[in-house]
This record gives sequence, structure tokens and C-alpha cells, in this order.
Amino acid sequence: MYLKRLEIQGFKSFADKINLEFNSGITSVVGPNGSGKSNVADAVRWVLGEQSAKTLRGTKMEDVIFAGTEHRKAMGLAEVSLTIDNSTHTLPIEFDEVTVTRRVYRSGESEYFINKTLCRLKDIHELFLDTGIGKDGYSIIGQGRVDEILSTKSEERRHIFEEASGIMKYKVRKQEAEKKLDLTEQNLVRINDIISELETQLEPLKAQSETAKKYLSYRDSLKELEINVYIDNIAKFKEKIKEHEEQYLKIKESIDNENLNLENITRQNKEKTDRMKAMEEALEITRQEFYNIENNLEKCSSEIKLNDEKTNNFNQNIERLDLEVLEINEKKEQLNKDETIKNQKIDYLSKQLEEYSQKLSEHESKMASLNETLDENERYIENLKDSIMDKLDLLSDKKSQIGNIKIHVENLKKRQHSIDMEIYQITLDKDRELIKKEDIQENINKAKAAIDKARAEINGLTEQKKECETALSDLRRKHNEVVNDYQFKSSRHKMLQDMENKLEGYNRSVKVVLQACQQSKEFGHGIHGALAQLITVDKRYETAIEMTLGGALQNIVTSTEEDAKRAIEYLKKNKLGRATFLPITSVKGRYLDNHILNEVKNQQGFIGVASDLIRCNSEFNGIILNLLGKVVVVENLDAGIRIAKRFGYSFRIVTLEGDILSTSGSMSGGSTDNAGPGILSRNREITELKTEISKLAAIQQSLDTKINEAANMLQEILTDISNEEKNINTNELVKMRDESHLAQIEETIKKADAKADMLRDEKAQLIKQESDTDIELQKYNKELLDIENDINNTKEIISKHQEKYKEDQSLRDNLHNDIMNFKISVNSVMESLEAVKETLARIIEERQHLEKSFNRKSGEKEKYLTEIDNLKAENTGLSKRVKALEEEKTGKVFSIDKTVEEKKVLEEELSDTINQIQNTNKNIILLQEDYNRVEVKKAKVEAELEVIQNRMWDEYELTFTNAMEFKKDIGSIPQAQKRINEIKNDIKALGPVNIAAIEEYIKTKERYEFMSGQRNDMEQAKEKLKKVISEMISIMKRQFLEQFKLINDNFNIVFRELFEGGRAELILVDMENVLESGIEIEVQPPGKKLQNMMLLSGVKGRLPQLLCCFQY
Repeated sequence: MYLKRLEIQGFKSFADKINLEFNSGITSVVGPNGSGKSNVADAVRWVLGEQSAKTLRGTKMEDVIFAGTEHRKAMGLAEVSLTIDNSTHTLPIEFDEVTVTRRVYRSGESEYFINKTLCRLKDIHELFLDTGIGKDGYSIIGQGRVDEILSTKSEERRHIFEEASGIMKYKVRKQEAEKKLDLTEQNLVRINDIISELETQLEPLKAQSETAKKYLSYRDSLKELEINVYIDNIAKFKEKIKEHEEQYLKIKESIDNENLNLENITRQNKEKTDRMKAMEEALEITRQEFYNIENNLEKCSSEIKLNDEKTNNFNQNIERLDLEVLEINEKKEQLNKDETIKNQKIDYLSKQLEEYSQKLSEHESKMASLNETLDENERYIENLKDSIMDKLDLLSDKKSQIGNIKIHVENLKKRQHSIDMEIYQITLDKDRELIKKEDIQENINKAKAAIDKARAEINGLTEQKKECETALSDLRRKHNEVVNDYQFKSSRHKMLQDMENKLEGYNRSVKVVLQACQQSKEFGHGIHGALAQLITVDKRYETAIEMTLGGALQNIVTSTEEDAKRAIEYLKKNKLGRATFLPITSVKGRYLDNHILNEVKNQQGFIGVASDLIRCNSEFNGIILNLLGKVVVVENLDAGIRIAKRFGYSFRIVTLEGDILSTSGSMSGGSTDNAGPGILSRNREITELKTEISKLAAIQQSLDTKINEAANMLQEILTDISNEEKNINTNELVKMRDESHLAQIEETIKKADAKADMLRDEKAQLIKQESDTDIELQKYNKELLDIENDINNTKEIISKHQEKYKEDQSLRDNLHNDIMNFKISVNSVMESLEAVKETLARIIEERQHLEKSFNRKSGEKEKYLTEIDNLKAENTGLSKRVKALEEEKTGKVFSIDKTVEEKKVLEEELSDTINQIQNTNKNIILLQEDYNRVEVKKAKVEAELEVIQNRMWDEYELTFTNAMEFKKDIGSIPQAQKRINEIKNDIKALGPVNIAAIEEYIKTKERYEFMSGQRNDMEQAKEKLKKVISEMISIMKRQFLEQFKLINDNFNIVFRELFEGGRAELILVDMENVLESGIEIEVQPPGKKLQNMMLLSGVKGRLPQLLCCFQY
């Protein structure tokens, strides 16, 4: 068996899938730091089942999954597969090659495979047991592994020897068998306890079962008799209801006849009323028509007046237009005269313009010839000037060069002086830098002292910080405890409040009535709620009150019987079940006699009357007294029995634990299911939780304040530490800056010395340059004199030509003035001509405008004349219409008077009809009263019938129809009633009856027989397990001793070869207890005494340890 292949993907640094083939000859994996050598070893350990993330150099198992890089995203799973050659079948599996795979997802889920088949981690551990390959096997010798052999406790060395000797699988199986044996023994103890308990229950249950069977027989007889009595009573009540129904029908027939007569009279009344309404509507229409005629008359008169006013306005406008037309004709004649004058002036100005234009042309021709002569002379003078300018430029250049030379000489002298000053300044700067150097050195020393002081301060503040953090941690722990308690109690409060709001724990019928009250105020009027909602009880008495009231806690309290009746009808109508109601007006209180009460109070164990332990509104006192007024609460059952016997069971007694002693002598009690709060204790717990939550909130607020104070103090300390650290950093920066500055100063001094030497060399060169420049200056002065003589000769020639140019220029100026005068005259004439033409155009335009105005006003005059004719024709038609309306008005007045007379007659008829309706209504009311009286009698009988039916339903859950199935001949009803009373007495004599005892006895007996069988099976299994454990111990002892001897012999041989002599031995400390004995290693190197391996040091101690490892 050898390692053949290792496949890794997504494990630690191996993002891509790698396949490591371990061919023959491979003995190690080598590589530089960070190349993944340790990850390969971790992968082997991990796939073999390592569960410790710390062993794999991580904090949680997800850390073995490739976490990603900047350029590659993280993977979602890691997978490692280890393939082992199993051709020798060392591993207990029928494959020549075994591949073990482990896969883990980032969600934390793990999967294990053997040859790609899903398996458990346990299967992998068992596969490698006794092979030395497991995650803790000796085949993997890692850091600290050698020290296991060197452990000071010889017992701790056993594991590696047990693995090598091949008994680990037996040891694991033995441990499993021992666990099973312990479990079996524990189960036997429990079963024996159960059987003992069942044996004590069987006899009492048998007796209770017999009593229950008698009770069932009595109950069946009682049921048969009571049902038949109920049937007889119901039949009698139904006969009475039938008689009332016949009376009811007769009265109803009379009421129907009167109603029919009333309908006829009412119909006649309606017909007359409709006629009256139609007559009033017709009268109203006629009056409206009359008013419309009058309005139309008035409108026609107004229109005639308006037309007359319009005609007068039109005549006035015609007169105005005639005057405007006369004025237009006068303006037209004046414009014609102005047009003639303007045409004459245009002819004169045109002739004058032609004369001035001819003279202007002659003078411009002379001017052109003279300009050519002037231009030629000007060009010659300009050429001479250009020549002088060139020479002046040359002269300027020479002067500039001479000036530059002089400046250069001056600069050389200045530079020499400047160099002297710089050398002097460098000397001064050097002295200043030396002074700075001393100051900076002193600053550096101060910064070092400040740093040392700040570090001392930080050490003190760090101690304060630890103390503050400890205090803050304690406060936060307390705060978390308070918050957890607050959250738990808030959750508990919310749950209980939700249960109360949803009315959980109440019967369905009670719940629907209470919910209906919440949804409808009208329905809920007079319904106060369930009894449990209306009373408050101290926690000490809750169990006693709950056991006493039982189902009465869900009884619904109402103000009156009518309120209860309304709720019952609601349940019936919607088929929502049945509920019990307690009307305040009908339920009366019950009391213990005063002399009995006074005597009871003196009894030992007496606590109080149950009604006195209840808190509620005074209006419910009657109900509480009715239910609890004759119930006494005592400390315990012994006190209850004593008091009950003392007073002859004359009242009910309940203990604080809920045990009840009834007046019949029966007792009920036992354990109660406390899985959840009762409906009575729920309100009390809600109130208590609310108070506790408020207190916890206050404590939490106080702790928050203290935490904030501690956190602020810690923050102040951290701030002080930060400030001191900043102080250190600042001084370190100052120190570094000053040290840097000091180095710069030293460098500056060196540079200053070098610069002074360089300046002295420069000054020597400047003195030489000054001598060479003086020679060059003399040469340039001679060239300057020659250029100045040439310029003076050229200036004389230019002067002569300029005189001739001035004469020609004067002549040209005179011609130019004449030309300008002629141009001005021409422009003046042209402007006058244009002005006259514009005036003429404006005269023509104004004349056209007057023509248009004349035509428009003539049209308006014609329009007004037409309108006047139309208005005259319209007035003629309106006059005819006024006459027709006057005639129509007279007809409408006659029609109105006639309708008013007819209306008076109809009003008298309506009055008679109303009197008839009133008389008929009086007859119907009298009949209705008789009808109601019969209906009340019928309802009373029906109520009594319903009481009997409800009683039959409450006791037997039977309707009348279902009850008829039980109908039999029971003889006379009085005899039957007597028999019923006898049976009830017989049932009472039986005492408390447990109906469930019949079935419980059968089940208990069956369970007893089953448990007895189980006990026998377990005892047999126990013996088998003891035998198996004994056999495995024998096998383990034999195999361990054989393998231990072989390892010991090999260890001694190899030790002697390695140390060239000496001897080594493995020793079992306790031969009597081979499987638990410690193992000692004794060695004797050559020339040494025989001693324990623990006494060897260095290499001599490590070599024997390694030898042990390699012997396996």
C-alpha cells in the first residue's frame, strides 16, 4: 500500500486543479518559501478527516477555500482527492485502488466520498484504522509529533503504539459496545421504574373502571327516561303553540281586510291628489304664459323706442359726413397749385447742375498732370533719404557697439566690485551658519528629551486604559444581560398580549361573541366580557380559583337577560356553538352562614372565602358570590379534609394547589399541565411583565449612561495617548528635520568655501578682459567719424530738390481748392433738387389719401340711409305684434279664473277622503293590539319550549327530531320522574367517577405487558454485549502483546546499528493491565548507564524518538 496520487482544487493557494503523481523514488517535496509545500501536507491531513481549523493554520474551516486575489475572484468550494494503491488489500475494501475525496463549500457544508461514493467522515476514519495513515496516524510526522513519544506521561505514548499494533479498530468497537451497554443499563433502570409505576396504577384503575361501567349503565337508563319526559313536555307545548297560531290567523285576516279597505281609500285619495297636483301645475303654466306675454309686450315697446333713437343718430352722422366731404374738396384744390410750383423749380435746378459739372471736369484734368510731376520729385527725395537712413543705421550701429564696449568695461569693473562684495557676504553667511549649527544641535537634544518624556506618559496612560477597558467590558456584559432579559420579557409580553387580543384559550363560541362585541358597539352593548377578563387574582390563589371555576371562567357576563338572549340568538343564527351567560340582573349571590364562616376562620390552614380573594368591579359582586361565595380556600389537602369532615361537607373546599373537595364528598386533584399560562393568570402576567419591562428599561438606560461615561473616559485616555503619540511623532519629525537641517548647514559651509575660491579666479580673468576692450574701442571711434561726413553731403542735395517740390505743391493746393468748391456747389444743387422731388411726391400721396377718404365717407353716408329705411320697416312689424299680444293676454286671464274655481271643489273632496283614512287606521291599531297579545302568549310558550329543548341539548346534545329515535312507552310521567330521581341518587352514591378509567385501564395493562417484554429483551442484549466486550478484550491483549514484542525487538536492533552498540527497550509499566498500561522507553548508548529516554538531551534524545516512529 502506497500513496499514488493527490488531486487538489480550490484548497488554500491552489486555485486551479493540480494533479500530483507520487511515482516510485519520490521521497520529499521541496521548494522556496511560499511555494505551497505546507499546503500540500495540510491537504493530505485535511482529506484524511482533520476537523481542527487551527491545525490547518486557519481560524475557521472556510479559510481552506481559495480566497481570491486582485485579479481572480474567490472560489466557492475546496476539494482534495487522495488515491492509494491497495493491490495488497491492506485497506478493508474490495478495490485495488482507493480514492478518498473531501469537499467543503463556503456555506460550511462538507461532503466525503470513497471511490466517488458519498459516505460519512466516520467511514473514512474506520477505513484507515490500524493503518497508521489516519489524520492522527504515525505515517504523518509533523511538528510536535516526535514530542508525543517524549511525553512525560507514559500513558500518553500509548496511542501511537495502539495504532501500530492494529488494535484501534477493536478498541473503537469495544468503546461503542461499552456505550451501548451503558445505554442498555440506563434503559433497564428506566423500564423497571416504569413497570413499578404501572403495577401501582393497575389495581386502582381496575376499581375505577368497574365503577365507571356502573355509572354508564345508570346514565343510559337516566338518559332514556329523561329524553322521553322531555318529548312528552315538548309535545304539550307544541299543542299550545298551535292554538295560539289559530287565534293569530283569525286576527291577521281581519287586519288584512281593513288594510285592503285602507288601500282603496288611499288609492282614491292619491287619484284626487294627483288631479289637484295636475291642476296646480296647469294653473302655474297658464300664469307663467301670462307673465311671458306681459314681458313680450314690454320688450316690443322697448325695441320701438330703441329704433327711433338709432334713426336720429344715423341722421346726425349723415350731416357730419357732408361737412367732411366739403373740407376734402378744398384741400385737393390747394394741392394741385403746390404741384405746379414744384415742377418749375425742378427745371431751374437741373440746368444749374449741368454747368457746375463741366467746370469740375476741367480742373480735375489739370490736377492729374501736376500730381505726376510731384510724385516723381518725391520719389527722388525719398531715395536720398533712404540712403541717409542706411548710413544713419550704420552710424547707430557703430555708436551702439562703442556704447556696448563702454558698458562692458563698466560691467567688468562692477563685476569686480561685486565679486569683492560676494566674497565678503560669503564670509558673513558662513559665520551665521556656524551659529545656526550650534542652535539646531541644541534643538535636537531637546526633542530627544521630549520623546522620552512622552513615552513615559504613554506607559502610564496604557495602564489606565486597561483598567477602563475592563470596567467598560463589565458594564457592557451587564448591559447585554439586561438587554437579553428585556428582549425575552418583551417578547413574552407581546406573545401574551397577542394571545389575549386573539382570545386564545377560549371556546369557539365564547371567542366569536367577544369578537363580535369588539366589532360592533351596538351588539356589544350590555355584554361585559368573559368572567376571566373581569376579575383579578393574586398569583398565589390563581391555581385554586382556576380549578374551582373551571369552565365558568369562560362564562360571558351580561347586564340583563335580554343582552344574553341577543347573544344566544346570534350563536343560533350563525350556528357557532353554545355558550353560558351570566346576567347581572338574574344571577344572585350565595353566602356561607355567618356562624359557619366565623367558625371556619378559626380552623388551621384556612386562608379565606374564594369570593373575598377576587378583585373586580362592584357590579359583578353578585356573580362572584354566586360562583365562589360558598367556596373556602385552604393551605393544603390535609387541612381541606379536616375542615370538610368538621363541617360535614356542607361547602366546597379548594387547596392552593387546586385540589377540590366537593359537597358530595368527592375529591379531585393531581398534577396540572403548566405548559402555558391560563386565561386567568395571563392578564396578571401581562401586567407584571409590563412593570418588569419598565424597570429593565430604566436599568438599561442607567447602564447606557455608565457605559457612555466609561466610553468617554476611555476615549479621553485614548485621546491623551494619541496626543502623546502625536507629540512623539512631532518631536521625531522635529528631530529628523533638525538633523536634516544640520546636514544641510554643513553642506552649505562647504559650498561657501568653494564658491569664494571660484570668485577670486573669476576676478583675475575680468581684469585681463578690461585691457583688451580699450584697444577695440579706439578702432570703432575712427569708423564713426567717416560715416558722419558722408551723411552731411547727402543732406545738401536733398535740400535743393525739396524747394522745387514745395513750389509745385503750392500750385496743386490752389487747384485742389477750386475743385472742392465746384464739388460743393454740385452737391448743393443735387440736394435741393432731391428735396423738391420729395415734396412733390408727398403732395401727390396726400392727394391720393384725400380721394380715398372722400370715397369712404360717401359709402358711410349710403350705409346710414339704408339702415334708416330698415328701422322704419322693423317698427311697423313690432306695432302689429303688440296688438296681437294684447288680445292673447285677455284670453289667459279668463283661463286662470276658471281653473281656480275647479281647484276649490277638488279640495273639499280631498278633505272627506282623509277623514275616512284616519277612521280605518284606528280600526287596524285595535286589531294589531289583539294580534300582539296573542303573539306574546305564543312567544312565552315557545320560550318555555326552547328552555326544555336547550336543557335536552345541554345534557344530551339532542334535538327534538333526534330525540324521537329514543321514544319509548315509559308509563305515567309522574312515575317516570320518580324513577329519574332514584337513578340520580344511585349515581350520587357512586361518588367521583372517572369515565376514562375504562380505556386507561386497558391501555395501562397493555403497556405493562409491553414493558415487561422489553425488559426481557434488554436483559438478553446486555448479556450479549458483555460477551462481545470480553471477546474483544482478549483479542486486543493477544494482538497488542505480539505486535509490541515485534516493535521492541526491531527498536533494539536499529538502535544498536545507529549507535554502534548499546541497547534499547520498550517496557510496559503494568503487565497486569496491558490495555491501559503506560509505556516507558529505556536506552543505554555505548559507554553510558541504562536510563530513561527523558534524561537524554539534544540529538541523543531525538534519535531514539525517531527510531520509535520508524519501527511501525
